[in-house]
Amino acid sequence: MNFFVAGHEIDAWREAGRFGVELDVYETHGSRLSFEEDRVRDDELLLAGIETTRVTGPRLDREPGAVVDSLRRHLARRAAIK
Repeated sequence: MNFFVAGHEIDAWREAGRFGVELDVYETHGSRLSFEEDRVRDDELLLAGIETTRVTGPRLDREPGAVVDSLRRHLARRAAIK
């Protein structure tokens, strides 16, 4: 958790797939400034070849199995791109 990649902090990082996960919780991403900064960061990471997905805290609490399944599918898709 909390890796620095391409000049940005990413909550979870998978080097092999150049894929990151951001845990979006209102307490840390709930301001207008955070919202704007997150979009700029996502764009800069994508330009560096790093794809990210965002998972809200409530979704992770509510349906952890679905989140894990989605992340596995993202990683499989990224592996197929190579």
